[in-house]
Amino acid sequence: MSAPSILGINRTQDGTISIFEGGKHVMSIHKERLTKRKHHWGRLGDMKLYKDRIPAVDRPYDLVVECWSADTEIEKKEQYHEELRTVLNLKPDARIIEISHHLSHLYSCYAPSGFDKCAVMIIDSVGSPVEHIKYDYPGKEGKANLFEVASYYYCENGEIKCIKKQLHDRNPEAPHGLGNFYYKLTNCLFEGEGSEGKVMGLAAYGNLDALHLPNLVVKEGEVFIPDEWQEMFKSKEYAYKEEIKTFQEKADFAAKGQDVFEKALIEIANWLSEVTGTKNIAYAGGCALNCVANTKVLEQGYDLFIPPAPHDGGSSVGCALYGAIECYKIKNEYNWRLDYLGPDVDIHEVTKLLENYPDLTIEKPENLIEVCANHLYWGKILCVFQSNSEFGPRALGNRSIVADTRYAVNKFWINAFIKGREWFRPIAPFVLEEDVSEYFKFKGRTPFMLFTAFLQDKYKDKFPTIEHVDHSARIQTVSKEDNEFIYNLMKNFKEKTGVGIIANTSFNGKNETMVETLTDAINCYVNNAIHYLVVPPYIISKKNEVANPMKLMNAKVAQ
Repeated sequence: MSAPSILGINRTQDGTISIFEGGKHVMSIHKERLTKRKHHWGRLGDMKLYKDRIPAVDRPYDLVVECWSADTEIEKKEQYHEELRTVLNLKPDARIIEISHHLSHLYSCYAPSGFDKCAVMIIDSVGSPVEHIKYDYPGKEGKANLFEVASYYYCENGEIKCIKKQLHDRNPEAPHGLGNFYYKLTNCLFEGEGSEGKVMGLAAYGNLDALHLPNLVVKEGEVFIPDEWQEMFKSKEYAYKEEIKTFQEKADFAAKGQDVFEKALIEIANWLSEVTGTKNIAYAGGCALNCVANTKVLEQGYDLFIPPAPHDGGSSVGCALYGAIECYKIKNEYNWRLDYLGPDVDIHEVTKLLENYPDLTIEKPENLIEVCANHLYWGKILCVFQSNSEFGPRALGNRSIVADTRYAVNKFWINAFIKGREWFRPIAPFVLEEDVSEYFKFKGRTPFMLFTAFLQDKYKDKFPTIEHVDHSARIQTVSKEDNEFIYNLMKNFKEKTGVGIIANTSFNGKNETMVETLTDAINCYVNNAIHYLVVPPYIISKKNEVANPMKLMNAKVAQ
């Protein structure tokens, strides 16, 4: 008997789909990678988009599991289901079921965590209305017109118990919950979706003593925002693009907000560990992308698993795993150890595509690793494209722009001439897994760029491209099993320089989503100040060479 074919769908922000055959992952992708609209929400018409663009989607399905959130799209559920039946190949007895938002997050982090026993915390700005939550939780009876903002569980050997939920009425004038706090903080500083990372970067420049604002109030996992913060959130003075407050004042505000967020998260983890009796914690929801706060929790001695896509996008994986585990009683064997979950790409098609780009030259050197390491050594910027894109929001080597970490000018070059982003934002490093404790005050494997680490004292000010103002970096360890090409490139680069670190940022231009296809990659390369496009086993160059960053004034290697 063949394994059931299961489609998981996230219908909300950061729309995604995931395909599983039984308990085996087949493919996952974000809608934004196809539409090029950041954080693109799930909407009617998505299934045709996915089917037309991705061959793996066209298959007979036994089960569709979807999740929604607090938006009103669920009112069109019948239209969405008609689209599924019309566009996709659903078997005659195929089922379409829905699960609540935080439940999808739960299955995205607990199931692939590897823990037999753990506590789970799901924290975001808003999840499902209580009317759509079908399982039991304390205080469920009589609740109405409320929405989940945090959910806590205890899981052991496949058994799941909800310990507590924090609910909120979504009154914008009186926000509560840890996710709502950071959402409001971010909106005070930056416009648009997905700017939380900017707040983290800005916070490192701030002075914690500059603003006398209270800590958040935490009561058994529930977070309440004091009046002083509520008043601050009404101010428009801290908007980064406005010249009302100075850069330092804005940084002080970000720093204070980040600090109270971290303290509240630690207090939640301590409470949850105490009531469950375990130090194993699986964690998902949008707040789990706060890598600085994640690190503070890790430092408390917890064994913390965060999937590479802990935000809403990752909920499609949770939906599919729920279908396999709960609907088909398949023993979970999916371990989210790697995040290269995107569609297969025929790399060799690049040779044909380049026939349309007369100003580009393609080569297939026998010693590609050596060639690429030499280019990095001489200060060139490379972009790397490999099959199977990263599913989460971080570039982990298959859709990456890479550079030498030792030159401050490379950070300036990438931020100013390629990414078009704020000057203060750091660039993350790849570090050889076996060398991580040599360079950073960190032990172990961290392959998803979800934790930060401070440089060892002897390496402070040595790697200005990746070193933040507080001597920290958002690290990603790399082993040969994680990403063989990146690992071999780093080993060769280390042989030349003695440095087992290279800078890594996502492969995209200003205000763009990460590239998905070979055509995306070529166009991004053509339109930006990048020296080489590497599509192993090929390397592509421009006949009109890009200037070398090293020729800018004051570009010198740190000694």
